[in-house]
Amino acid sequence: MDEGLLSPVTRLGPVHLRVTDVPAALNVWRDALGLELLREDATMTELGAGGRTLIVLHAGAEAPLPQKSRDLFHVAIHITSRRDLAHTAARLKASGLRYSAQDHLVSESLYVSDPSGNGIEICFDTPERLLRREVSPNGRVALIATNGSAHSGIEPLDVSGLLRDLGNSGNIEPKMAPDAFIGHIHLRARAPEMLMKFYLGVLGFRPHIQSRTFGMFDCGTERRAHMVAFNIWARDELREPPPGAAGLDHFTIELGSAQELAAVERRLEAADTPVKRDGRVISTADPEGNRLRLVVQGD
Repeated sequence: MDEGLLSPVTRLGPVHLRVTDVPAALNVWRDALGLELLREDATMTELGAGGRTLIVLHAGAEAPLPQKSRDLFHVAIHITSRRDLAHTAARLKASGLRYSAQDHLVSESLYVSDPSGNGIEICFDTPERLLRREVSPNGRVALIATNGSAHSGIEPLDVSGLLRDLGNSGNIEPKMAPDAFIGHIHLRARAPEMLMKFYLGVLGFRPHIQSRTFGMFDCGTERRAHMVAFNIWARDELREPPPGAAGLDHFTIELGSAQELAAVERRLEAADTPVKRDGRVISTADPEGNRLRLVVQGD
């Protein structure tokens, strides 16, 4: 592992979200998307796949997260087969919820929001379709497919064609595939260059797309290039969330070893970033106040 860089085994763990109404949120997260209800009490509801917690809903938000608020854009749950994506599309269609679908060339994605305004992406990675990524001198990003065609990265996904992958049996899997995982988290930002100094220089992620022209900055690891992303697409319309709004409570970064956690803690302290340690859990926040926890995998 390169000095100061996170190991390729680094992954994202549970994402904690604030919601105004847990039963209404479950209509999306559990019933339409197919996550399992793992645990719940009066204040917190854990959902996941294959027995692993992916999303934790916290009751008590006083208002939905407004659109174009600095905070969560979406949390992305990745599935590992196109057929699983088709089952998700079928569940969303049957639910009557409003959703959208895009073909990013490197992935195919379905988008929906819960009633609290928390954005959700269900993503199937298709990196084999990308030949190369071109960035022009003015920062414009173009994707070139393996057949040589240029791709915008935001073209509509053919949902009808996706659903045809299920055949005519009428069978729709009610649950999300057990190997689903949190693949990335995407936030709206005011100053993405400042945030990248933190995520790259302090935490140790690797840079991926860094384009003010495209309006997106992201980072990841050698294994997964796109793990934490920020966009500035709202531009001058971006607003701070109102007090008590729904949105991101915190997200989790799972590191490969206790030694790596200690190294990240030293870098945080050297950068004068406030840190709270509770056993083998480090809690901190990025320069725009997005909270995160760092843990060792398996703890």
